[in-house]
Amino acid sequence: MDPAQVIDLTGSSDNEDPVAMKHTKIKAIGDYIRNRVAGPHHAETIRVEDLASTPSTVLCTKQTQLYSTTRDRGWACGYRNCQMLLSSLIPLPILNTVPQVIELQQMLEQAWNAGFDPDGCAQLGRVVNTRKWIGATEIYCILAHLGVRAHIVDFHRATGANGTHPALFTWIVEYFTSGSKDERGLTNKHPLYLQHQGHSRTVVGVEMAEEGVSVLVFDPDVPAARTPTRFLLSHTKNAQQYQIVYVDSEPHNVAQIPKTISSTRIP
Repeated sequence: MDPAQVIDLTGSSDNEDPVAMKHTKIKAIGDYIRNRVAGPHHAETIRVEDLASTPSTVLCTKQTQLYSTTRDRGWACGYRNCQMLLSSLIPLPILNTVPQVIELQQMLEQAWNAGFDPDGCAQLGRVVNTRKWIGATEIYCILAHLGVRAHIVDFHRATGANGTHPALFTWIVEYFTSGSKDERGLTNKHPLYLQHQGHSRTVVGVEMAEEGVSVLVFDPDVPAARTPTRFLLSHTKNAQQYQIVYVDSEPHNVAQIPKTISSTRIP
């Protein structure tokens, strides 16, 4: 599990060469710019503490807010998942409410201006008031701007039969079950940002049932979603690579957060 250059999984095409993605952002990202963003889009929210749970369920911290909307479906999943992650951290020293999408775009550009991820800055360019897609490295930059230390884990190839990713499942289960939980299955763990080619979701917990393990994910593109989706090991074969972004609980001095982004690769 050595530090490595981060693989970019932002693009939508399942036919992209994964080797080429190691070396550069997808330059065709400009092709995904559609109409200008008219303004902040509001989404329906629920809190993790309002979810139904079972004795076999382990969930992230209760204050996490889950967002779903169709108004910006198809381009803003990265921002919506960033909102979910930030909701579990608030209050922060410089942030008391979850930012709107336009505010997250502004924070990303401010992070770039401060020197974070210069390659990503050069290749994406301006993002404020656009519908450009973002991925794991942009989430890292937004969080860094707010004094939150994020870490990226690259599951860069399948580790199981039929193209599945059991190493991804093992990592997620160990993350959520490494601490204590209350009688409702709630823990002090922050949710995880889960990226695969062309889309991202938020992992809010796991379900350890007799028939197997389910990863509980919340997809902001699902309209009026009130419960997480059970993501099974067999489903992981639908993508060649996955990335996870997880965060430290304690705020950091921004100056102490690395501006050059690296990742841990598994295996």
